[in-house]
Amino acid sequence: MKTEPSRSSLRDVPEVDFATVRRLPRGKYAAKARRSFAVALVEPEVFAHFGSSEAVNAALKALADAAGAMKRPSRGRTRRRKSRAA
Repeated sequence: MKTEPSRSSLRDVPEVDFATVRRLPRGKYAAKARRSFAVALVEPEVFAHFGSSEAVNAALKALADAAGAMKRPSRGRTRRRKSRAA
């Protein structure tokens, strides 16, 4: 079982001013991790309908699949009107 540190030992620990501390270098995979993770914020009332992040992901994947399966109408060619000479 761990014991609580004594008051005298806590006084010996110097306080750290995090505003002046230099930022430590990131690991070699930090840039890759930043590129590979995307975060989407879901409002609490929307999240309440799903209950878990897995359910939200499943619903979004199904929506993306349904949108991809829909045939998009072709725009076709439009004809320009000939301008009338004045």
